Amino acid sequence: LRRCRGRSSSAALGLCLLACAPSSVEAAGRHPWPAAPSSDAPALRGSDGGGRLTFPAVASDGRLSETEATLPEEISAPGWEQWVFCADDHMQCECRGMIRWGAPGHWRKVHPVIDVPTVCSVAELGDPDPSVAYGKHCECAVQRGSRTWYKLSPAVLPEEDSSKPIVSCAKARAAAAHPRAEKADEALWTALCAFCGGEGRDALPRAGSLALAPSAMEDIMQVWLDPRFRKNYEDAYDGRGWVERAWVNYVGNCAEGGKYDRMMTQLLRSVHAFSKEPIVVVHFGMVPPSSWDPKVFPQLVLLHARPLPQTDKWRSFNFNKYRSMLLAKVRVGIELDADEFLAPGADAMFARTAAEVTEDYPFPILPVHFLPDIGPNKSNGIWWPRYCHDDGSCPKQTMRWGHAHPTWTFHALPWLGKWLRRYLRDEVLPPREGFAHSELRVAAVPEDEDLLNLALWEDGATKQWCKFETPDPRDFDFFLAGSDDGIVDIVPDPRFYPHGAPLVFYSAHHAIEPEASKRYLDKLEERQRIGNLPAPITYKGSYYRNGEELRKAHSDVRCLI
Repeated sequence: LRRCRGRSSSAALGLCLLACAPSSVEAAGRHPWPAAPSSDAPALRGSDGGGRLTFPAVASDGRLSETEATLPEEISAPGWEQWVFCADDHMQCECRGMIRWGAPGHWRKVHPVIDVPTVCSVAELGDPDPSVAYGKHCECAVQRGSRTWYKLSPAVLPEEDSSKPIVSCAKARAAAAHPRAEKADEALWTALCAFCGGEGRDALPRAGSLALAPSAMEDIMQVWLDPRFRKNYEDAYDGRGWVERAWVNYVGNCAEGGKYDRMMTQLLRSVHAFSKEPIVVVHFGMVPPSSWDPKVFPQLVLLHARPLPQTDKWRSFNFNKYRSMLLAKVRVGIELDADEFLAPGADAMFARTAAEVTEDYPFPILPVHFLPDIGPNKSNGIWWPRYCHDDGSCPKQTMRWGHAHPTWTFHALPWLGKWLRRYLRDEVLPPREGFAHSELRVAAVPEDEDLLNLALWEDGATKQWCKFETPDPRDFDFFLAGSDDGIVDIVPDPRFYPHGAPLVFYSAHHAIEPEASKRYLDKLEERQRIGNLPAPITYKGSYYRNGEELRKAHSDVRCLI
């Protein structure tokens, strides 16, 4: 430190210390820096050549600018090691340093197996303190200034080391108040204001005992742009920080080269092969895979957000779907799960979504589920008494159960914000007259799909897509054969679809085998190249190019396409 004091910048100080490390630190028996050219040796991300680290940020009017972030002036821990969030309970942590598992004040340190992700769970790592029921997670010790340090999601870095978020409560509030604010800005602020201490929060229903703290509510409404994807962001987003149309995906840790990484690679490949629109991936993990390369995938915009707090209650990771839909700032969006891939023609859903989700119908639209019997006698959900009578009739259920692959426009953002707020504040829906035991604690709803469905019924929504994502990739075997043999309609139900529903080959769901997905995509690309793919909509043994052709032949079809 004495030899390096007086350097002109903290980055220069850090580099000087590295140069001194072999003689002054390692020789003294203290924690050494890894010697170059170790894969974890320090490397400045986004350096301008003068030692500065530049990160993207967005001004209140949406324009992308550069802000400067520098290494801290003082070293606060031996070896510059920092504990950063890695993975929640039952998730995988890929860490090359020491892992600690537990909760603040209740940690157990673990030496990870190199190149094998650690499953963070009591079953795998033991219980550091049985008295702590919720909030256990893994943290990873990362050396400040190392290559790993500069690969970390900005969302898990200490605030003083991170870049500025491109979406936050302050930015959303300022954008909505800007003289040139558009309806999308106003809709986003309406969605976020209850999370942000905005006007009217005092008038909200009473929060329950499982509610997130107000500071945590505000904290989770931030998203960061991965600095490597600045150009892709600028290509996709306009001057006000919005993208007109985009696919949106949410994902946690994807171990490098692991199954989820390979699944995501096929999903990204399919978007680039069959869509003209960008895909916005909101990453909730520690380090994204290096295979997500902005040059390989120029339509990919990678964002980062903090994990959903698990204090006092386990919350499904899938509720991050709502956060992704809010924070991606997409005017017309379609959600894609990691276990999907696109097929030719899928972009048609953007125009249809824009036509159906409007100021007069401000709700997301789900595709009909392939299972016909999700109901009070089958799923045992705690919400059914609110919509159904004891005899099994469900007069308050306005649609068949939908699959949680929503499409939306900015008009639906306030609705999404309202229901995520009700869930995270542990609000209670009051009893409904004529329905016994119909009071409903929203935080007790276990999954994102459950809440999407009951929330749409609660607000009287009636629109539903035909099944535009096949239940299984193997359905494409029959589609590519151009035969109706083996292709079956979506199974009927007695109330909503007594004759079944059309199946549309715009995407495949349950694509959990990356090698199989690759084979299907190879075939789809080749068939698209030679121009002999069948029409994508199938119903009653016939193929249709679009919804208009379908309705001319079958005017009684209730779902939209």
